[in-house]
Formats: sequence, structure tokens, C-alpha cells
Amino acid sequence: MFLSIILPIILCFIPLITGFLIFTFAFKSNPGHLSIAVLLGLAAVLPISVIQFFLPSLNILTSLPILRAILKSIFLYGLIEELLKCVFILPLPKKDKSPLDFLLLAFTMGLALGCFESIVYYLDHLQMANNRNATLLYGQIFVRIFSSDLIHMTCTGLCGLFIFSIRNKHTAISCFLSAVFIHGVYDFFAGFQNALRWFAVASILLAIVECRLKYSSITEDPEHLQ
Repeated sequence: MFLSIILPIILCFIPLITGFLIFTFAFKSNPGHLSIAVLLGLAAVLPISVIQFFLPSLNILTSLPILRAILKSIFLYGLIEELLKCVFILPLPKKDKSPLDFLLLAFTMGLALGCFESIVYYLDHLQMANNRNATLLYGQIFVRIFSSDLIHMTCTGLCGLFIFSIRNKHTAISCFLSAVFIHGVYDFFAGFQNALRWFAVASILLAIVECRLKYSSITEDPEHLQ
């Protein structure tokens, strides 16, 4: 019983550990700075979790559940969460950092946030399953966890590029807006149990492409990035 609970929690950290090792050895990122990014990702979990706990209980648009779900996804998981990420990105080490260096720090923070949030998600579903005497669907949970890690990583990366652009006098607001929209779309479709969930996968691919495009724009011609 103990192992069945602890092992999934350990597995939640695989994306973070993998990313940390790749960024350290393949991209020569400073492991100390990456560790700071991990701690900031952990710190961001608390305010985000508190907001996610209280805001969904607001009884608004109860007669329009689809619209309510869309607005909740865009406003709560999109706008508010990405704003909080930007706040926690600000303390990341920035001295002598290239766009790639700072992007990798943002990726690490996003992975850390995603992994710690995944543990909360897993334990919450474990508790609900126990209360209902139901079987925990590990497959569905871990698909959601690993896809969530990817969306957190890429959207935090976009927020990182946004902060980097501000510091370099070429504010790329489109990076932040992309993160808000893509994260909101992902969250909305990730909750479906039918073919619509594939739109969540599409949003992850879009986030990856958007990260690449925004990064290229910043490094090649920052003055023309809006």
C-alpha cells in the first residue's frame, strides 16, 4: 500500500529530473541557477493552488456551464496563473544571461511547478477514489500529469521570454498573451473524456511551436517583436 502511493509521487518528478539533467549537461546551464528555478517553481504552487481552490466555488454563470468553463479556463488557469508565473520569474538569475539561458531557467521553473502541482493533483484524486471506494485510474492520471508538465514548461517559457524582452527594452506582450490563451485552451479541453481531448494535445504542440517562434524572433530581430 505504501509503495503504491509513494511510487507514483516519485514518478511525478521524472520530467523535472530529466529536464534538469539535459539543461545541465547538454546546454551547460548553471545547476545552482537551475536549483533556484526549481525552488521558485515550488514557491509558486502555493498561491496558484489557493486561487484554484477558492475561485471555482464562485457561483457565476451557473445557467451557462460551457461558457462558465471557458471563462474559468481562460481567466483562472490562463490569465491569473500566468501572471503569477511572471511574478515568480522575476527573481530568476538574470546577470549575463542569453535568451536561451533565461528560457531554460523558465522551462525548469515551469517543470518544477508542474511536477509539484501534479503531486497535489494525484493526492487529490487518490483521496476522492478512497472516499468513493473507487479504483484509481492511474493511466488517465499520468497522461494528464505529463501533459500538464509540458504545458506548464512551455507556457512558463513564453512568460520567461516576455520578462526577458521587458528587461531588454523590447516588450513582447504577444509572448504573455500566447501563454494565457494556450494554457486556457489546454485546460478547457483536457477535462473532456472524448475525442475533444485531442485539442489539448494540439494546444501543447502549439505552445512548443510558439516558444520556438518567439525565441527566434527575440534572438534574430527583437525590435520587430510585438
